[in-house]
Amino acid sequence: MEIRKLLVGALVLLCLTEQAQAQTPDTETLEEYATPGVIGMGRSRGVVVGYERLPGFKIDSESDDPRIGDGSARVERHNKFFVRAFAPIVNKPQTKVILGVDYRLEEFNFESAGTNSYGLYRYLEDKNMKSLGLQIAYLHSLNERNFYLVRVKGELNGDYTRDNVNIPDYLKMTVDLAYGWKKTPTYALGVGLQLGYTYGRQSVYPGILFNKTFNDKWGVESIFPANARIRFNANEKTLLYAGYRLEGASYNIRATETVLANYGETELRRTDIKGLVRLEREIYDFVWFAVEGGFRQYYRHRLFDEVGSRDELITNDLAGSGYVGVELYLVPPRKWVERNN
Repeated sequence: MEIRKLLVGALVLLCLTEQAQAQTPDTETLEEYATPGVIGMGRSRGVVVGYERLPGFKIDSESDDPRIGDGSARVERHNKFFVRAFAPIVNKPQTKVILGVDYRLEEFNFESAGTNSYGLYRYLEDKNMKSLGLQIAYLHSLNERNFYLVRVKGELNGDYTRDNVNIPDYLKMTVDLAYGWKKTPTYALGVGLQLGYTYGRQSVYPGILFNKTFNDKWGVESIFPANARIRFNANEKTLLYAGYRLEGASYNIRATETVLANYGETELRRTDIKGLVRLEREIYDFVWFAVEGGFRQYYRHRLFDEVGSRDELITNDLAGSGYVGVELYLVPPRKWVERNN
């Protein structure tokens, strides 16, 4: 209920803003100051609601602890739901400060969950892994060619409920730093670092931003190695993409109902890669939707004996699977964009 009230109250402001990472300026707008975005990219988003589903796949688990042992099962479905919203604090041509909130929920449903004796499966069946995040991003253009970005994000990640949230137990911080060059209105290049959980465990990860529009139909958008995709502008209302994306998550969990309770607070980390195709289409001026599908391959899926540990308690092997996702989102109305040109 609190999240719903926040989103409704922010709708008007959000339609005026650029996305928190300031990487997707309006296609029709040619910025006087340097930004990471280039001509041809889609309009910036204010509110995004999305759902993703993977059908059945197999999971095998191994542990060196005889009390836990090994297990195997079939995941009937793996669901994800998310809501993101962004609001401008400062929205000047040279300086932008964006406040963002997001909520994500991830759940596993197993076949024969009630009869499966493996503790991790029974626990995941009953619990939703949640993430509630708050971020602030600062984008500053030094001139028409150079810019830098600083983003700080805090998330509560884990199996908490509204009644048992203890912020220090679930808080995870991420910091992004980037510096870039706007070579031309159709070409931006940047380098950066992230201290975060993109690949499961908190580490420092490098990144190279490469956004380039080759002509009125084709372009590339990437932050290597995290993601890269080719863009095809069918028309001003339809965009098509193909590429890949790396994803990761880290959840603090307290499995008090199973043998895992012997370890107190443990940490579930996952890393996977998606090969994807995506369609984005305007429904009505400021309302857009997206459909995405492809193949998802899990790279690592581990349970560690405590938060921040390197000692694996359970090693999970998850089979690859196809997936499909849908999104509905708001963008600035076209007349507001044209008014600012």
